Amino acid sequence: MPKITVLNHEIIKELLPLDKTLELVEAAFTEFYQQKSQLYPAVRELVPNHHGIFGIKSSYLLEDQCIGLKAGGFWSKNTERHKMNHQSTMVLFDAETGEPICLLDANYVTIMRTAAAGAIAAKYLARKESEVVSVIGSGTQAKAQVEGLLHLFPIKEVVVYSRTVESANHFVRQLLEKGVAARFTHSPEEAVRTADIVITTTPSFSPVVQTSWIKAGTHISAVGSDTIGKRELMIDKPVDKVVCDYWEQCSIMGELQYGFPRHELYAEIGQITSGDKVGRQQANETTLFDTTGLSIQDLKTAFHVYKQAKKNGIGQTIML
Repeated sequence: MPKITVLNHEIIKELLPLDKTLELVEAAFTEFYQQKSQLYPAVRELVPNHHGIFGIKSSYLLEDQCIGLKAGGFWSKNTERHKMNHQSTMVLFDAETGEPICLLDANYVTIMRTAAAGAIAAKYLARKESEVVSVIGSGTQAKAQVEGLLHLFPIKEVVVYSRTVESANHFVRQLLEKGVAARFTHSPEEAVRTADIVITTTPSFSPVVQTSWIKAGTHISAVGSDTIGKRELMIDKPVDKVVCDYWEQCSIMGELQYGFPRHELYAEIGQITSGDKVGRQQANETTLFDTTGLSIQDLKTAFHVYKQAKKNGIGQTIML
């Protein structure tokens, strides 16, 4: 019978600092482009009876000899239950034997790897001197995205727009308490007009931001659209460089699902992190990163946590 290591939220949080997550996710993008990992087709389905979206994402890290899957999704009514809207769990398997080796809470992994993806894209596509961030949305991922940018850029102001005013004001207060200048606005257009970096993190099924509102030289990270029918952006003005994490996925469930032609895509992010393509080249370029989240990000970070837990004798072991 296989032995399985079980890791809870607190253990994962202890073993997955932001610095390490940035390193792991950037490596995951590069390795995927270099065919050192394999991505399997994602499942993403609406569960209307329970106001949910359920998905399964899986992949294979060749050098680590690990296969893994993440199952979970987004339940919009969970806020009323005082639970997280996003819920997910991961299982890791030994690629040689197919035996399960680890079961772990994936909520923190998802938060961190998504924040890292946005920060890494901005690292290559935003202007290095970017100071003003506009964040559309005020949930867990909005906060994580801003944290990633604060780690890499000399941010002087964060402008928050959210339809949930109470949550947005709470987010602003948290930033002010950390010494970061922040303010709330009732207008998404006003929020993005002066931004150097725009982050969209909503579960919206209709556009919230128009690219015609964006000033030249701004970088946009579109994070929220990860399901067929979701949409945060109206690309009513061309963007100079459009980059995605994986075309086959973004063209089905990301911002690029709305008739964006493949030949207009500048690059997948792994082409840039690997050095095969450059990111931003001019100060006045407007750039867009569309991310739907890849299983290789989850698996790369989760496998690191698993190895650290085994090394340090952390976690619970159970027999199946």
